[in-house]
Amino acid sequence: MKKRINYFVIMLMLLVIPLMKVNALSVSKNEVTIEKGSNQSIELYTNTESEIISVTFTLVYSTYDIPAYFTPASDFDDTNPNSITHEIIFDTAKTGKITIGTININVVNDARDTAGTINIHTATAKTTNGNTINLENQNINVKVGTPKKEKPKSALLTKIESKLVNIELKADVYEYDVEIDKEVAELDLKAIPEDENANIEISNQKIADLKDNKITITVKNGNEEKKYTINVNIKKAEEKIAIDKSIFEEDDHYKGKWIIISIVLVTVLMISLVLNRKK
Repeated sequence: MKKRINYFVIMLMLLVIPLMKVNALSVSKNEVTIEKGSNQSIELYTNTESEIISVTFTLVYSTYDIPAYFTPASDFDDTNPNSITHEIIFDTAKTGKITIGTININVVNDARDTAGTINIHTATAKTTNGNTINLENQNINVKVGTPKKEKPKSALLTKIESKLVNIELKADVYEYDVEIDKEVAELDLKAIPEDENANIEISNQKIADLKDNKITITVKNGNEEKKYTINVNIKKAEEKIAIDKSIFEEDDHYKGKWIIISIVLVTVLMISLVLNRKK
């Protein structure tokens, strides 16, 4: 009978312990790269459904080349600020996501180690009814070096496609002129950005509704914004040149007279030659 009771108690404990252990202690980053002589702050927080009044944890680092220190949030008190074990007391019971403070990681100027680990362990939270909840450990892996620089987001266009007009984009040029026939009622401009995630806005392309004959293409990518202006010019109808037929009539009239005179002169000359030969 006692064996059955002991077995039941053990099974109950195995079921209860995982429920009490909350996977709640977290950091905003577990992997960071820091240059020599630089530092970085990592947020430390917990997320729990239980109301808690304090959090306790131990913070240690693997190398003196990469030391780390804890700074509590402004509205919390740390009872052991100069110790490796910190006890953070809340002013009132709290639940949900709670930002406890920040882990400040430094890399000394003459660091010889190229990597280190910041370990946060033996973490617990105390509830309002006096129970202790175990929190999982957290590690922050630090590499010494130059962080990879992200390619800056571009709000530029690679091309503007159209079946009606041709626009060849040039570097640092954001205004272009196009010419269309008067029969064109609406343009078909399609902007292709360098970054496919960029947001494109094209103003109205109906020719009759254009303001100052301009179409504006706005490209937004993050905090960067570029505007392209397309000036639309409508081709003028070709003017027909009136021909004064009287000029040609007069010209033909004079030409006719000269032809007749030439024929008469040639005829007289031929007759004279014939008469001279008979003599």
